[in-house]
Amino acid sequence: MHESNDRRLTRRRIIQLLAAAGVTGPAALEVIAQSKTRVTKDILKQSLQVIGGVPLSDERLAVAETALQRNLDTFQIVRDFVVPDNIEPAPIFVPTRHDA
Repeated sequence: MHESNDRRLTRRRIIQLLAAAGVTGPAALEVIAQSKTRVTKDILKQSLQVIGGVPLSDERLAVAETALQRNLDTFQIVRDFVVPDNIEPAPIFVPTRHDA
C-alpha cells in the first residue's frame, strides 16, 4: 500500500518537524546533512520497484551504485564548500573556462 502524502517523510516535512522542535536555520540543515545514507543495491532495487523500471542484473546495479555514490559524494563536496557572507553573488555566470 502507498502511504498518504501527509504521512510521507519528505525533506519539506523534516524541516517542518525540526522547526516545530525549535531547530531552524543552519542547525536544521546540519541535522539533515548528518542523516546521509549510502547508495546500496537494495535501495536501487526498491527504487526500481516504485518507479516501475526495467529490472537490472546485479552487475548493472553494482555499476549504477558506484556511479550514483560518486555523484552524491561530489554533490557533498559542493555542499560543504563555505562561502563567506561578505562574498556577493556573481551578477553574471559564464560557465566557460578562461585560461590566462
